[in-house]
Amino acid sequence: MINQKDIWKFNEDDWKVHIKDENILNKLAKKFGLERSTIYYENGIFTKETSWDIIVPDKMINKVKKYIKENT
Repeated sequence: MINQKDIWKFNEDDWKVHIKDENILNKLAKKFGLERSTIYYENGIFTKETSWDIIVPDKMINKVKKYIKENT
């Protein structure tokens, strides 16, 4: 599940959503055409991605939040 603290205003017209589940990331990319903007390697191994940030346009954030809530 994605908490509200994992969604924040990125700039005037965009939001960032932090995702720790690769399955949800792939679903969002497929459904909304979103791309990962930041990749995290929290265990120190650069071959193992652990989480991602995606940039969501302001006009899509409510649809994305609803989709995440319904699919997690």
